[in-house]
Amino acid sequence: MWTTAAPSLLAEENLKLVRSALDEGWVCGIHLHYCAGCGGDAVAFSDYAVYHEYVRQARPGDLFLLWSVGDLRKKNMLLVDSRYDAAQPGTGSLLSPDDLRRVEDYLAGSATNGVACEILAAGSFGTGLLEARWTDFDGSEWEPFLSLAQRASIPGGALCVLPLTTIDVPGQYLLEAKRPNEKGEVPLGGAY
Repeated sequence: MWTTAAPSLLAEENLKLVRSALDEGWVCGIHLHYCAGCGGDAVAFSDYAVYHEYVRQARPGDLFLLWSVGDLRKKNMLLVDSRYDAAQPGTGSLLSPDDLRRVEDYLAGSATNGVACEILAAGSFGTGLLEARWTDFDGSEWEPFLSLAQRASIPGGALCVLPLTTIDVPGQYLLEAKRPNEKGEVPLGGAY
């Protein structure tokens, strides 16, 4: 069943919310595909026009879970918040040994608390475009996450690592909404 009474990504108040968050920093999240038979994609944006176009190209019913990096930074909830000019010289990565240990310790928490811990990482390469990775310790995205940290270690580069398991709860989202169809309706439920 589809309805106009549920949160829509393209509702004006939600577009304003994202625009405002982008004024303070990046917006990162997970794009879950409606009835697509596949996992979600990590996404990250630093530019409103890029965000808006990406959302417009998504399929109706797709669910987006979004977080404001600026808000998480204010709450001191980022596992890593590194810029090239603050990186340790000669490491070849925006992950310092302490940063890497903090991420590994967070991910290792799943062994003690029984919950699979995951991270969401975003990196920039001195341009407005971002690359995002979503992984756990043993996931297929672990090596690409480490590569992201290395490739972002260039002038203008930056890296943020979000504690996904910790922030993937109501009250922490910037926005939890679905892409509407041409009638402005979103599904009440769905297979994601």
